[in-house]
Amino acid sequence: MNTIKMLLLVSASFLFGKAYAGAYMFPELGMMSISTAGAGAQAVAEGAETAFANPAAMTELNTTTFAFNVQGMVSNINYTDNGSTGVFAGGESSSKAGTAMPVGSIYAVTPLNDSWSVGLAIASAGGSIIDYGPNFAGSLLLQDAQLTTVQFNPSIAYQVKDDWSIGLGLVVEYGILEQNFAGYSDSFLPSVSAEGSSIEFGYTLSSLYKFNDDNRIGFTYRSELNHDMDGDISSDNRSSSSSINIIMPAVAIVSGYHQLESKPALLWSLGWSDFSKVSETAISLANREAGIAREWQDTFSASVGMHYPLNQQWRLESGVYYETSPQDDPSLQYPDVPTGELWKLGLGASYEINQNWRMKMYYEYYYGGTPSIDYTLFEGSAAESSLKGDYEAAVHFFGVLFNYQF
Repeated sequence: MNTIKMLLLVSASFLFGKAYAGAYMFPELGMMSISTAGAGAQAVAEGAETAFANPAAMTELNTTTFAFNVQGMVSNINYTDNGSTGVFAGGESSSKAGTAMPVGSIYAVTPLNDSWSVGLAIASAGGSIIDYGPNFAGSLLLQDAQLTTVQFNPSIAYQVKDDWSIGLGLVVEYGILEQNFAGYSDSFLPSVSAEGSSIEFGYTLSSLYKFNDDNRIGFTYRSELNHDMDGDISSDNRSSSSSINIIMPAVAIVSGYHQLESKPALLWSLGWSDFSKVSETAISLANREAGIAREWQDTFSASVGMHYPLNQQWRLESGVYYETSPQDDPSLQYPDVPTGELWKLGLGASYEINQNWRMKMYYEYYYGGTPSIDYTLFEGSAAESSLKGDYEAAVHFFGVLFNYQF
């Protein structure tokens, strides 16, 4: 392999670690509060999904409860090129990177006595899939990629007083990363594939306080998970060991639930994600270490929602969510996660099938705005190249959750 080809391959391998450093964080997926866009998740406390949303609130469930969720995700990500240069020139003027994937989760809660309850959640709090195709202008940086995470969350709750409970949980998260990068037909650059996986451990701390039967507030803190995705990078029948550091940041959320006299319930949540921990991405190859600047910032979120009962069996649910952007500088954007402010709109309905079964149907529209990218490779050299373009990103979540009380 000649020097130029090796340089480009190593450069590509340094870049791919950046693809999922921030990842997609979808806390409401595991909490199953999609119908209200995340609002009130830590304070609702009415089904087995409470084991993930707020373990402390498991003390509100008086009997063993089991739940399972079946979900689909469809993304629409459109890229429009605005005059990319160098090795990024000559690609498609516009590319569609949307994909679809199934998601599922299961939950269980059982009271041990009047004070103690235990629970288990198997769900995901983040992950993504994106596919530009080989003709994307930035396919040297990313052609397609998938990050999948699954969390195994056993937890325990204790009712300190009639109006106050606390909870503690263990988080075991498995993550797997797969990515492909297109070659460059007019040069020496080969196609590159990379994969890696990791198991990391964390914890949850939570609390629930009831002012009265109609008003309560809940809090959950989920610790940071620091993955070192160990695997291989390969090209032209050659491979090398690699490790990419991917941080799933700590998240803190406080929520409220308020039953109004006219029967509807008002829900709200305020959240914080510690994305400032993702200042750079550490990448390790067989004989080299590198770091890539990310300069992400903490994000803050707010959501409000409502439960509106139609009768004893049917309840309508809705909510809206806003989150600040972790990065607004086009020169630090990357094709993996077109990053901007987030807006989410959730809709759904709950149906009491009988005294044991309850069903929730839900839909969420996730809008990622119109971020721009102006990413430069080999800056200051004769090979300097810039990927310049605009994004428009949206994701659709839909599914159904079943709760069963024994």
